[in-house]
Amino acid sequence: MDGEQSKIPLGFVQKSHGLKGELLISLNSANIEFEKRIRTVWLGDDPDHLHPWNIEYLRLQGSNAFLKLKDVNSREEADYLKGVTVFISADDIIDDTPVRFIGYTVYTESENRYIGKVADVDLNEIQQRLIVKTDRAEIIIPFVDEFIKNIDDEKKLVRVNLIDGLEM
Repeated sequence: MDGEQSKIPLGFVQKSHGLKGELLISLNSANIEFEKRIRTVWLGDDPDHLHPWNIEYLRLQGSNAFLKLKDVNSREEADYLKGVTVFISADDIIDDTPVRFIGYTVYTESENRYIGKVADVDLNEIQQRLIVKTDRAEIIIPFVDEFIKNIDDEKKLVRVNLIDGLEM
């Protein structure tokens, strides 16, 4: 997906809803806010090979959303998409949750040492955390000023301060 806008996993298709092809989406986070005028979503399980779909509407309801794709018009067609991950463009996110940092490269602030990439975000209500995939494992970095020292959106880069216990 290099050169393209980054895609953020919104959730997955839980099941079809109704007879006209509406999909019930189980959201990854009920805290995410996005543009109400989203026109396109991407479906697939491999973030590097997603297929765009035009949408009629996307309606939030608690920790779920109802999604109507323009080219899915029956329950049978909707059932075919069960379990598929739904992605939205990072540009469609309007809040400050760290979800938009998925795909950013992570370096230490002090030594400029490469750590890995932000693979996911835990939007725990008490404390949000970045899940960073390294060469050897995944590490969890709390999304607080003590750890997150600088974010460069242009370079898609996060600089962190790793304390004892978070070292790799």
